[in-house]
Amino acid sequence: MSLQLPSNFRDNLVQAHHIGINLGEGAKSAVLDRLARALVEAGVNPAKLDRQAESEKRLAMVARLFELPVPTEQEPEQSPRRAPAALPKWRLKRVIEHVDTHISEQITLADLAAAAGMSRMYFASQFKVATGMRPHDYVLKKRIERAQHLLLTTSEPLVEVALGVGFQTQAHFTTIFKKIVGNTPLRWRREQQA
Repeated sequence: MSLQLPSNFRDNLVQAHHIGINLGEGAKSAVLDRLARALVEAGVNPAKLDRQAESEKRLAMVARLFELPVPTEQEPEQSPRRAPAALPKWRLKRVIEHVDTHISEQITLADLAAAAGMSRMYFASQFKVATGMRPHDYVLKKRIERAQHLLLTTSEPLVEVALGVGFQTQAHFTTIFKKIVGNTPLRWRREQQA
C-alpha cells in the first residue's frame, strides 16, 4: 500500500517542524501505539520506526499532517453505529391498535410496519427500542394475554381459543403459552378456576 501525500505536504512539513509536542513519560508508549495504528491505516510500517522521543514527535506530526484519526484506548477501532431511536408514541399506538384489532388473523412484520408507516427493518429496530421486545414476540405476548382472558371468561375448548387468538394449531398455541406463562393452557385454566 503506497502512502498518498497531500499536495501541500511541504508547507505542512515546515509548519510541523515548529510544533512542540510535550508528552509525559507514562503517556509516551500509549500515544506511540495509537499513532502507529493510525499510520498503519495510512500505509506506513511502524516496525521500521524506532521508539525514541524524536520518533514519537515525528509520528505525531505525520498523524497531524494527514489528519488521521487516532483512536483512544477506550474507543473501538471502528466507528460506532448510532443507536436507533425509539418508535414515536403515536406510531406505537397505531401498531398496538392494529394488533388488538387483528389479533385473530395472521399479522406479519410488513403489516405492522405499514400500520406505523415505516419500512420493515427500520420499524423493527425502533419498535424494539420502544418496547424492549421484537415485534413478533410482542404479537405472541398479546395473543397469549387474549387467550388467558378467554380461558377465564369462557368455556370454549382449547382449540377454539387457539384459533380465536390467531394460532394455526392448538399444539403451537400450547407451546407458546407454556413458554410465556410457565404452564399449559389446560392446567393454567384449572388452577385459575380452583
